[in-house]
Amino acid sequence: MFTSCGFCSGALGGDGGASGLGVGQKFSFDPWKSRAWVICQRCGRWNLTPFDERIDTINALDRMAASGRVAATTAQVALIRVGAYDVVRVGQPPRVEMATWRYGERMKARQKERLKVVVPVMIVVVGLSVAVNAVAGGSMGAFMGQIPGIANGIYTGIVGNRKIAIEPPICARCGKIMVLRAKHVKDARLQHSAHADVALLLTCRSCKGEGALLEGADAETALRSGLTYVNLRGTRKLKKKASEAALQVDAYGGAEAFLVRQALREVKVSAYKGAEALALEMAVDEQVELREIERQWHDAEEIADIADNLLVDPAVEEAMRKLKNGDQPNG
Repeated sequence: MFTSCGFCSGALGGDGGASGLGVGQKFSFDPWKSRAWVICQRCGRWNLTPFDERIDTINALDRMAASGRVAATTAQVALIRVGAYDVVRVGQPPRVEMATWRYGERMKARQKERLKVVVPVMIVVVGLSVAVNAVAGGSMGAFMGQIPGIANGIYTGIVGNRKIAIEPPICARCGKIMVLRAKHVKDARLQHSAHADVALLLTCRSCKGEGALLEGADAETALRSGLTYVNLRGTRKLKKKASEAALQVDAYGGAEAFLVRQALREVKVSAYKGAEALALEMAVDEQVELREIERQWHDAEEIADIADNLLVDPAVEEAMRKLKNGDQPNG
């Protein structure tokens, strides 16, 4: 079994968990086409496993996936978490429930980022407070209790002022360029357009009118940034509501259906509070991640077709094609 990525040459790492591969932490398999991959954690490319080891690997990954929690599915892809490992099942995945651990992982990453800002700020503020207190000869007890709030407020301001990584739209009303920041998304309105199930109608900061419509990937990018800011306040309370948020998404049959329903409401992002706002962020995240996995899968399939066709007799390939199409075998 290879130990490095065939695309970037980076080490695949990990120990493969119960996959039997001995390497990797993220895997994919297609039981119908008898294909399995190790997904590189460095470049995200899919490494096709050797042909002669594949049946045992697929069986191991199937058992591994059955013991895990599935985050979300599309018609072709299921994303499953098994402890510290991710398994992507492609082909015809079963319907599964949205699990709260997906947002839990996002919250952990967000908390680590927050601490990188909050801790240094608190150290600086405490140091200044001690110096000022020594000069003034007063008590700093009351002020010390406000330091965590000050540090968190600074971090929230930093997140809110982050530019959204899309081409700035031009306001159709006043013609000004709309440079978007995360905090501006709360004033945007969810929409259902002719070209996209979920769109975002933006309010211009100059003329205060609704002057630009984001669709597709741009709308998703803006929503992800904006909802991160919206859900940042009261993070501890929102953690307790992760289960309720997941149930809200699942009640509509999954992330895609949930987002379509919210778009049809045509309300501002600021109207979402608590678990409902958390559910909206979870649904957007799942859709974006699954779409990227499907893109990677299609790329990997092209390479797998070439690789496997070099090893399979043409007569066998034709017989398999007829079997999949429901054709009657000859003779």
